Amino acid sequence: MSASPPVNSDSDKIRQRTAAKHTSWRRVWQFVRPYRWVLLLAVLGVTLDAAVQGAFALLLQHILDDVFGRHDPFYIRVIPWAIVGLFLLRGIGNYIGTYGVNWVGRRVIMDIRDRVFRKYLSLPAHFFDSHPAANLMARMTFDIEQMSLGVSRAVIVIARDFLTIVFLLAVMFYQSVQLTLIVFAIVPLVAWIIAYVNKRFRQISHRIQQSVSGVSEVVEEVVRGQKEVRIYGGQAEELARFNRVNNDNRRFNMKVVSIQAASSSLVQFLAACALAVIIYFATRPGQIDQITPGAFMSFISAMLALIPPLKRLSDISSTVQRTLAAADSVFYILDQESEKDSGDKILAGNKLDLCFEGVTLDYPDGTQALRGVDLDVPAGSVVALVGQSGSGKSSLVSLVPRFYDPTSGRVLINDTDIRDYRLDSLRDRMAYVGQNVVLFNDTVANNIAYGSGKHTPEAIREAARKANALEFIEALPEGFETAIGENGARLSGGQRQRLAIARAILKDTPILILDEATSALDTRSERAIQDALQHVMKNRTTLVVAHRLSTIENADKVVVFDAGRVAEQGTHEELLKQGGLYAQLHALQRAQAPVNRAQEPN
Repeated sequence: MSASPPVNSDSDKIRQRTAAKHTSWRRVWQFVRPYRWVLLLAVLGVTLDAAVQGAFALLLQHILDDVFGRHDPFYIRVIPWAIVGLFLLRGIGNYIGTYGVNWVGRRVIMDIRDRVFRKYLSLPAHFFDSHPAANLMARMTFDIEQMSLGVSRAVIVIARDFLTIVFLLAVMFYQSVQLTLIVFAIVPLVAWIIAYVNKRFRQISHRIQQSVSGVSEVVEEVVRGQKEVRIYGGQAEELARFNRVNNDNRRFNMKVVSIQAASSSLVQFLAACALAVIIYFATRPGQIDQITPGAFMSFISAMLALIPPLKRLSDISSTVQRTLAAADSVFYILDQESEKDSGDKILAGNKLDLCFEGVTLDYPDGTQALRGVDLDVPAGSVVALVGQSGSGKSSLVSLVPRFYDPTSGRVLINDTDIRDYRLDSLRDRMAYVGQNVVLFNDTVANNIAYGSGKHTPEAIREAARKANALEFIEALPEGFETAIGENGARLSGGQRQRLAIARAILKDTPILILDEATSALDTRSERAIQDALQHVMKNRTTLVVAHRLSTIENADKVVVFDAGRVAEQGTHEELLKQGGLYAQLHALQRAQAPVNRAQEPN
C-alpha cells in the first residue's frame, strides 16, 4: 500500500493555537441562541434568587431594630411569614434557573455533537490520515462536554452572582454610602486578579485538552493492539507511556486547582481586610451614632454575602477559559474544509470505463505516491495492479471514489472528469473492499446490507453464498442475526473479509474495487472466493490490487507499478514472456509457495 501522510500532532497543535486567537463567546453563542428564550426564563429565575438574598439582608434591619429593639407587634407577626415567603420564592427561582440552564446545556451538547459528527462524515480522507482517531473521539466527547457544560455553568454563575452582587450593593448603599465606598477600594484589586487568572487558565486549559487526547490515544492503541503488546512484551513500555501522559494530565489540572485556590483565598482575604476597615470606621466617634445596630448588621450581612459570589466569579474564570479552550478544539474541526463536491452531473449506466491521464498524487507530507500515470480500464474489463509495497497501487484506486484528488492530471469515467460528477452519484456506482476490513457492531445481515438500502433476506443470503461465507454464518449461534462485536471481533480475519466481499456483491455496482481483498484468506478459501469473484466481475469494470500474483492470472490486463509509475502492462502471459519486473515477482512468489503451503491450516 502506498505511503500515507503520517499523523502530525505538532502541526495539529499549531493549528489549534492559531484557531484559539479567533474563538470568542460570540462563536460559542451561536449554539445557544436557538434556545435564548428558555435561557431568558432561567435568567429570570436566578434574578428572583438574587433579589431574595438582597431582600433578606434588608429584612435583618427590621428583625433587629423593630422586632428585638422596639418589639413592634406588626413586625413580630409579619417577619416569620416574610422569611418563609422569601425563601419559597428563592427556591422556585433557583429551580427554574438551574433546570433551565442545564436543559439548554444538554440541548447544546446534542447540537454540537450533531454538527461535529456531520463534519466527520464530510471531511476528506487526508484529514483522517493526519489526525489520531483517539484525538477525534476526545473532541466529540470530552471537549464538547466541557464546552457546553462550561457555557451552562458560566451563565448560571455569572447571571446569579452578578445580580446577587448588584442587589447586595443596593442594600449596602441604602444603609451607608460612605461605608460602601470603602468596599469599592478592593474592586480594582479583584479585577486585576481575575484578569491575570484568566490569562493563565487559557494557557493551561489548552494543555489539558492535549493531555486528554494523549491519554485517549495511548489507551486506544493498547486496546487495539493488545495482542501485539502481549506477544512482544510491551506492557512495561506502554505502562510507562501511559503514566507519562496521565501524569501530564494530573499536573496540568493541579495547576488549575492551585491558581483557583490561590485566587479565591486572596479575594476572601481582601474582603476580610475591607470588613476590618469598615468596622473600624463605623465605630469611630461621630459615626457610631449615625447608624442603628440593625442597619449596621444589615450592611455587614450584605457585605459578607458578597464574598461567596465574588469568590465564585473569580473561580468561574477557570471554567470560562476551559470552555473557550474546548471551543478552540471543536471549532478547529468545524472550520475544516469538507470534501470538494462541485460536480453537477449524475453518473448513470452500467458500462463505465476508466481512464487515468498523466495522474500525479502528492500527499500533504511531501510524499509523491504517483508520478504521471497513464492507464486505460475498458468497461467490463478486469485490470490487476501489482508491485512492491508502496509502489502506488492503492493510491491509484483511492482516486476513483475520490478519497483523494490527483495533484495533476485527470481521472475520467466515460470521458468525463470524475470531479464533474456529484460525489454521491459517483460513489453510488462503486463497491469497495479494502485490505483493512471495516465491520460494524451489528448483526451479520446488517453488515452485509450496510449502505445498500433495504434488501430481502434471500438477497443477503445469496450474496453470502457467492462470497463463500454462508457455511460459517449458518454455524454462528443466531445465523445472520448474530451480533459480531466491534469491527467483527468475534470473527476470524478470513470471515471478516468474506463479509466485506459479500457486502460488495450485494451492492451490485458497475465498478468494483478490490484492494488486497483476499489478503486474509487461506488458499482454500481464496480459491473459492476467486471462483465467486470471477462470476461477480463479469461485465463490471474491476480494479484489483493484488499481492498474490496467482490470484490475477485471468485478469484482462496486469499493470506493474514501481515507485509510483507504470513499469509494465499486459496480460499475465505477455508479462512473463517479457522477463521483466513482473516475471521476477512471479518467480519469487513461486519459490516461496511451498513454504506458504506448508504453513497453511488443513
